[in-house]
Amino acid sequence: MVTLREVEDTDIIPLADFLSMGFPYTTKEFWVPLFELWWNSNPAYTDQFPRGWVLEQNSSIVGFIGNIPVKFLIRGVVHIAAVANSWYVDPSVRGLFSLKLFNEYLKQKSASLFFFKRGDDEHVLKILSKYQFEEYILPKSQKEYVYILQKRKAGFIFGDFLLKNRIPRLSELRELYTQAGLLVFTYLYQKSVSRGCVFPSDTYISSVCTSCDESFSRIWEPSLKSCEVALSRDTKTLNWLYFASGRANKRVVIQCNRSRDKTLAGYMVFDIQRMHPSGEGIMSLMDICIENNDPHVLASLISFAIATGKQNNAALLLVWANSQETELYFRRTFTVRMNAQHYRYIRFSELSAMNLGRDHSSIVCPPLIFPPQ
Repeated sequence: MVTLREVEDTDIIPLADFLSMGFPYTTKEFWVPLFELWWNSNPAYTDQFPRGWVLEQNSSIVGFIGNIPVKFLIRGVVHIAAVANSWYVDPSVRGLFSLKLFNEYLKQKSASLFFFKRGDDEHVLKILSKYQFEEYILPKSQKEYVYILQKRKAGFIFGDFLLKNRIPRLSELRELYTQAGLLVFTYLYQKSVSRGCVFPSDTYISSVCTSCDESFSRIWEPSLKSCEVALSRDTKTLNWLYFASGRANKRVVIQCNRSRDKTLAGYMVFDIQRMHPSGEGIMSLMDICIENNDPHVLASLISFAIATGKQNNAALLLVWANSQETELYFRRTFTVRMNAQHYRYIRFSELSAMNLGRDHSSIVCPPLIFPPQ
């Protein structure tokens, strides 16, 4: 008999064992710190919020869906989003029991919206569509700019990054050929990136940041005014997202300050993603906020990011634009841009949807940075 219940304290170690079998690229030691990140370190978590649900058969876990609370703003008011993660069910009991887990996730009353990140499973996509999740493709331009940090890492660039160490599907070949051509062009003709012209009276200094203060929240205020639904950028949430330990990838936050008074002018957040712990990596932009979209600030941050990537054995730098001004700067600065599509899915509770109105898709600003990462 298969039963369903909430995650309990005593489930942590058995869950780590179960998920390391369901996700073969992980280990038991991978999951325990991640659970700490999802819940105990999370400023939005309380004991009243379910940590997730498990399916149990003969005292053994055979299914799981994680439930992570994240603060979102809906018309300026703080609400809780329930972020689903690591939904996995043993093949022996999949089907109806998989849906029971997902239904339990959607039944919770303390969440105003439900947030889901798409993987490669088309079956999951059909379920999200059935349950009326709305699809958002990020970044808005669906483009990202590529800068080769180490040309001698050609094997990694064309094998790990382009092919992802697998045989491509027939439907992927056309896009693959296009990307391969762009990468070859970049490899041969990439122009160097400099800080550009001499700065005016204001000069900027970029550096690695180890914590966020109120200035990081304040710099987001103009951007948040244009969104009726957005990730909360309060300092506790930002410090959790950017600096809490337990995530798989190394996260680097680069800040840019005015040299005259040390005030914050902008920052970027990168993940250094590696296939192997000691191998080459890809330095990918995850979050960005630049005051007034100042190109001088962008120039300082990008120059520092390139140097940081090289120091951390990254072969590629990937960035995307969050504004027309940033898009223009990147077009002038980088040789090549490529197609990029990162999928996020949101479903609102009945009350939240009613408050927002029928047509609210244009005012929702989902983050590319995925809270449980």
